Amino acid sequence: MIIGAGGVAVALTMSLAALGPTGACFSDTAQGAVSGTIGSIKIAGAGPDGTGTDSLNRAFSNLLPGTTQTVSSRYVNTGLNAQDVWVVFNNKDALHALNDLGTYGEFHVAANGTALFDSANLSDDRDDTAHLSCGTLAPTGCWPVPKMIKLASNLAPTAVGSVSFSFGYAAKMSGQSELGGGVWNSYPVKTVQAPNPAIVGNGLPYQIVATQVGQTPGL
Repeated sequence: MIIGAGGVAVALTMSLAALGPTGACFSDTAQGAVSGTIGSIKIAGAGPDGTGTDSLNRAFSNLLPGTTQTVSSRYVNTGLNAQDVWVVFNNKDALHALNDLGTYGEFHVAANGTALFDSANLSDDRDDTAHLSCGTLAPTGCWPVPKMIKLASNLAPTAVGSVSFSFGYAAKMSGQSELGGGVWNSYPVKTVQAPNPAIVGNGLPYQIVATQVGQTPGL
């Protein structure tokens, strides 16, 4: 039997298809691994400005009307990453006591020499919510100290910062206790809801809080 050229091609193709893959191919492999380190956000008092466990306790001394005193504390980034730094006034009764002075007190906060908060009308309008008198809170009117203030942005590891608090009673304040003296910023204060509260503390507790850059304290 004679098979033409076309028949030979068809037969050869069918023969190769029947053989299937031969298993012959080139290959190569390169090995790698993913590793890394974990960062940290940490803050510490940098002393020697203050006392206490974190060297952040400060005190005004013998305040008098018409004069302003300033106390300062330092902090240091002890973490591995840059961070934002905040001051947080973490006792709401103490903060309200300060914000109950109205025009009888002034309070200022500065960080690294830059003024961040100034008010000579410390009123949060909380004493009698049925008879609000402040209207919209604003620097030109009632301007209470907020719960938190950012002190620094993107503070580098090992970098040191500072925060200062200034306070003064207004010159128009003339009343004092019969014995004179006493402690600053006793709390809680008298309100319509609590006309005769038991005094449980004094001063203004605060925290220095570090966060990842761009985040706010979750408090």
